[in-house]
Amino acid sequence: MLSCSALAAVETQQLGPYNVSFDMNTDMKYQVQNRTIENPLATSYSMLIITNNETLAQVTITDYKNLTDSTLTMNGNLIAMKFALFGFNVTRMGDITIDGKKGILISGPPIPQNTAYPSDLTLYRAMYWLDSIDWELAPVSAGKTSVDLISYYPQDVTEGLLGSIHVVPAETPA
Repeated sequence: MLSCSALAAVETQQLGPYNVSFDMNTDMKYQVQNRTIENPLATSYSMLIITNNETLAQVTITDYKNLTDSTLTMNGNLIAMKFALFGFNVTRMGDITIDGKKGILISGPPIPQNTAYPSDLTLYRAMYWLDSIDWELAPVSAGKTSVDLISYYPQDVTEGLLGSIHVVPAETPA
C-alpha cells in the first residue's frame, strides 16, 4: 500500500503494470492508497483516493485472463442494478469519453431509505476498456482490460478526475 498527500496537480501513480495519471482539480487534501487483488479469473489493481470517510474515489484496472464481454450497454445495466442493490437511484446514465475511449457514466443519489449516506451525496460510477474490440457480426464487444471509476467526490472534482485520467502500460526496466 502506497500513501501520499496531494493537492491539485497532475499526479502519476503506478498500479501494477500500468501508470495512471490524473488531476483531481481540487484544493482538498487527499491520500492515495494502492492495492492488488488476484483471483483465478483476473488481477485487479486499485487506487483509493481518500479525503475522509465520505469523500473518496477508487480507480480499478482489471486484467482478465480471457476475453470478457466489454459491451458498454451490458456493463451499464449491471452497474445500474448494483446501484439499486446498494440503495442508490440512477438519475443519469449515458455515454462518455474517458481517456480518449468510449465509456459509460452512471450517477445518482441514495434512495430515501438509505440513511448510511447523506441525502445530498451523489455516487458516480464510470467504466471504459483499454482494449475493447467491436465484433462485426453482432452488437457486442470483448476486451481483457477494464478501467472502473467510483467517486463520492462533488461533481466538479469527479469531472476533473474523469477528464484527466490517463492509463498507459508502465515502462519495464531494461
